[in-house]
Amino acid sequence: MPERPDLEYVVPILDQELRGRVITELRVQKPVVLRVAVPGTPRELLVGRKLKKVSRRAHFVLFGLSGPLEMVVSPMLAGRFALADAGTRAPADLALALALADGRELRYRDDVQMGKVYLIPRGAWDKVPGLAHIGIDVLGPDFSRDAFRALARKRRDQVKLFLMDKSALDALGNAYADEVLWAARLHPKARVRALADDDLDRLHDAIVQVLTEARATIAERRPALDEKLRDFLKVRNRHGQPCPRCGDKIRRAGVLGHDAFFCPRCQVAPGRASIVDWRRT
Repeated sequence: MPERPDLEYVVPILDQELRGRVITELRVQKPVVLRVAVPGTPRELLVGRKLKKVSRRAHFVLFGLSGPLEMVVSPMLAGRFALADAGTRAPADLALALALADGRELRYRDDVQMGKVYLIPRGAWDKVPGLAHIGIDVLGPDFSRDAFRALARKRRDQVKLFLMDKSALDALGNAYADEVLWAARLHPKARVRALADDDLDRLHDAIVQVLTEARATIAERRPALDEKLRDFLKVRNRHGQPCPRCGDKIRRAGVLGHDAFFCPRCQVAPGRASIVDWRRT
């Protein structure tokens, strides 16, 4: 899925390009992605409306609409956005397109159709799974070490699952959870309740550092809206490659349905003694 650094780059561009534009037509190529929580057909509900503010809430993109409606997109694993001239050929993974009065289309692309586009009454966030209850903003002023410790002390799950819980933290996905755990030198299967205060402080600092640096990198490189920039990540999708810190081979493991990439030397598995003297690294 597009993660927070991606969305913090994409959403302001969408807001700048779309705010005030009028929707003139709707094209639905993959109906399975569309969810309508108000009476009427999707075309009746959208055509003629003006797009208003575009914003991010955790991993959702919210499109304000004139009138009493709101469109919410949850991109999930493969969803992405594009702006194109309406006359250009649509890609094979096009799920839904909104034609605009200026001759362009807002295209939502999703080749695995896991993402969803919701039409809901404005502010009725309870109609969208996961939207109503969002955790603490990990790049906001309230995300202190003490606040993070307090959250962690309530958890009994593995640390990677904790990091990916959007109701606790806004917001980390699969890729950046791996990056944060590598930076904090913690194994993805470590139990949160087993982490010492020093571990949690290191994890807190890694969250802020990794997401801040990723946001800056993406903004500097300015990829296309539908490009998911990942080539600068240290461990994600680098199975078998050398760890940038110690040179051991990156490994991959399953964490309750999610894959995790980690360094077995830097991120010691729970119950095993460390072979690394961190005073020298």
